[in-house]
Amino acid sequence: MTPEDFKAALDTLGLSPAAIAKMLGVDVRTARRWATGGKGIPDTVAAQVADLLTNGITPEARVKSPAADAVMAFLWVRRQGDQEWTVAEHDRVADFYYLPGRIERYVASELVLGPAIEVPGL
Repeated sequence: MTPEDFKAALDTLGLSPAAIAKMLGVDVRTARRWATGGKGIPDTVAAQVADLLTNGITPEARVKSPAADAVMAFLWVRRQGDQEWTVAEHDRVADFYYLPGRIERYVASELVLGPAIEVPGL
């Protein structure tokens, strides 16, 4: 799925990047990056969007889907040599880590990985 396809699907569904992010259980910045081409759209997300286009937005689709857990996760990390911990977004499909305020992608060997962050109430 290209960014243009993604944006067209959002327009058809009447959703913003923020709304699809909430439905898929990912960070809003991730969905915005998908829409602008700043980040590749995982096949699992493309399949979920295609399903929404085919079946419409059901009440079940409005809650975070379990498949979203397979795509993105958040965990505590610090870069090798740094002392301060931060929260990173882990793209499990591409196996890259994104740190706040940075464009660079990191691999696990460049980071010290801490525990995963659980979203309360889910």
